[in-house]
Amino acid sequence: MGVNIYWYIVAIVIVLGMILPQEGKDRKYYILLMTVVHTFVCGWRYMYLTGDLRKYAYHYELYKSSSLGWFDEAVFHGGRNAGFQWICKFFSVITDGDFHIFLIFLAIFTQVAVAILIYIYSPKPWFSYLIWNCMSFFLVYDFSTIKQGLAMAVLMYAMIAVFEKRRKSFIILVLLAGFIHAPALVFLPTYYIANKKITENTVIVYIIIMIAVFIFKQPIAEWGTDIYYEEGVVNTNKIISLGGRFVVILLIALVGILIKGFREKQFETLFTLMVVAASIQMFSGYNNVFTRFSDYYLQFSILYIPMIFYSPIREVPMSDEKNLPPFIFDKDSLKFFVIILTGIMIWWYDATCLGLKIEDKADNYLNYRFQWEVPNEQQTNQMEDAEF
Repeated sequence: MGVNIYWYIVAIVIVLGMILPQEGKDRKYYILLMTVVHTFVCGWRYMYLTGDLRKYAYHYELYKSSSLGWFDEAVFHGGRNAGFQWICKFFSVITDGDFHIFLIFLAIFTQVAVAILIYIYSPKPWFSYLIWNCMSFFLVYDFSTIKQGLAMAVLMYAMIAVFEKRRKSFIILVLLAGFIHAPALVFLPTYYIANKKITENTVIVYIIIMIAVFIFKQPIAEWGTDIYYEEGVVNTNKIISLGGRFVVILLIALVGILIKGFREKQFETLFTLMVVAASIQMFSGYNNVFTRFSDYYLQFSILYIPMIFYSPIREVPMSDEKNLPPFIFDKDSLKFFVIILTGIMIWWYDATCLGLKIEDKADNYLNYRFQWEVPNEQQTNQMEDAEF
């Protein structure tokens, strides 16, 4: 199947998006089909598709032993990411170490979370799924870095709590995500910043904060890598470059200002999340780990970008008329922009993900295979290679 499977998914997202309803209650059928497609491709993939999965699988196999307790250091790790290890141990015990069943569970959980978020808030489900794929959230976090992928799914429910103003639920869900993957705690300020009203002065303050963050990015980078890596700071050399992805995130945020303005409260909240994502992304020159920090916020671009071009699907709180966008476009113009952006998203997917040459065969996610396509003997050999 190889890399073509990812292109097939994009084609299905777009084609079915043109055929099936995207508004009203009937859009649930499209979202249901997308959930099935994404869950099937993700859940029934070859379970050692990348080096990360082989490492997870190696420890998963060990966890089935009754001699390894829940609070054993090999499982609990002093509480760091213990939630994920406990989930692994639970499934390892009940499945007798069958890692593939665990991956199917993760695929169902994560894709249902995406589906619920899109169904409730996205004005155009097909556009959200296009972004979910083309910005590589699906491929990276649901296929390989599954610990963060699970935490990101929990934060989707936390985001719903933000929109619905359920503070206690938000705090509990973020703490749960942090128990699964400690860096998810970076999302804790979201409830506070979500309730800040956006004005021209607010935007100026954001710019000043970003400049200040840039100036002090060396100590912040050291602190951030200390949180992520147990062994301490990694590759925090002084690098001035912000990287192309920072520019892209900032551009996404600015386009929202120009086309949408700040009349819709939910859109205001998502704009702030894009600003935070850009601010964190500034540190990617020090260490790529900050891209993963940033994605805890950027994943909500699956709502933010569609909201730029389409009206909300239900009644939402509105701000004053003075917060209208500087440029007003009719529906035909916005549709044209969406078509152009669709082409750009597909190009971006190819340029940054699917069109790359993967030097390390162990991490070649482009060589997609279903679980049943790989002989058992080869699976055993690759599992043994994960022991280090």
